Amino acid sequence: MHKNDTLNPELKHAASTESGFTLVELVVALLVISVLAAGAYSRLANTDTQARLASLQSFKATVLSVAAMAKGMCISDPQCDIDQYQTTSSTTIEGKPILFTGRYPVGLAPHGAGGLDQLMMPGKFTIQPALSDTNRATYFLAGAHDERHCKLEYSITSAQSNPSVLSVTVDSSGC
Repeated sequence: MHKNDTLNPELKHAASTESGFTLVELVVALLVISVLAAGAYSRLANTDTQARLASLQSFKATVLSVAAMAKGMCISDPQCDIDQYQTTSSTTIEGKPILFTGRYPVGLAPHGAGGLDQLMMPGKFTIQPALSDTNRATYFLAGAHDERHCKLEYSITSAQSNPSVLSVTVDSSGC
C-alpha cells in the first residue's frame, strides 16, 4: 500500500482542485495589458493634434464662406462693384465699412477700415499684422506646437487684365 492511499479522500480531492495563477500566466497577462495600454496612449496622444488639424480645416472653410458672402455683398452694391480687377472699393456689412480688392474683402485694412479680419469672429486664430496687408492675411492657431507652421494664409492675386483670384491655403506641419 502507498502512503497516498491512506489519506482521507476529502483531503486528496481538496489538494487536486487548488486554483491560482502560475508565474508564467501572470507575466503573460501583464504583457498583454501593457501592449493594450501603449496602444491606447498613442491614440490619445494624437487626439490634440487631430483636433488642431480639424480646427484649421474648419477655419479655412469659414474664411472661404465669409469671403464668398462678402463678395456677393460687394457685387450687389453698385458703389462697391466698380471694377472686378484691381480697384479698391468698399461697402457696408453689418454696419462696418469693409474694403475690397477685386470684389474680395482685403486681408488687413489700413487706418481703421474693415477687411476680412473684421468679418471673422475672434477665436483661437489671431491675425499677424506683420505678415498681413490689403492683399493678404496670415492667421496663426493659438496653442499649436509651432504656430509659424500651423497657420492659414489668405491672399488676393490681382492683375490689370484678369479678374482677381482668391487663394486660401493652410500649413499644418506644426499643428
